[in-house]
Amino acid sequence: MNNSPIQRGRWVVTVGAVILLGASVLQWWRLGGGPGELSAQSDVGISDGFGFLLFLAAVATLLLISLPYAAEAPIAIDRPISYVLLLAVAFLAYCARIVSMLQQGLLLYTGQTPPIQPLRGPGFWLAAVGLIVFARGVFELWEARHRF
Repeated sequence: MNNSPIQRGRWVVTVGAVILLGASVLQWWRLGGGPGELSAQSDVGISDGFGFLLFLAAVATLLLISLPYAAEAPIAIDRPISYVLLLAVAFLAYCARIVSMLQQGLLLYTGQTPPIQPLRGPGFWLAAVGLIVFARGVFELWEARHRF
């Protein structure tokens, strides 16, 4: 296909979705495990329903992006609004996971647990980057819709 703004937006969305997939299987938090600390406790992104929903939104996005390449005719669902909806699902799942982690005392210092440090929760921070990249790609797709 050509190098149109729509294609560029799809590529950016693809990069964001792949980052979200990677972030979903990485560690999101870890407590303890250091010298003089209790044994380590940690969790990966897809270990709860919200993280799994984030993972599913990224997979659905990649499937949606691949549809035009697999079909010979235009696909009705391949519209910018579909990408907006998938971004909304991923963003809301990430926000719900943040609330869940706040309730567990993992993001703020509670007197017993220190806040998550970037090296102890790379998936959490990488998911934020993935959402930003994903949103940028969706913005490009939305803007390209007005040009053509």
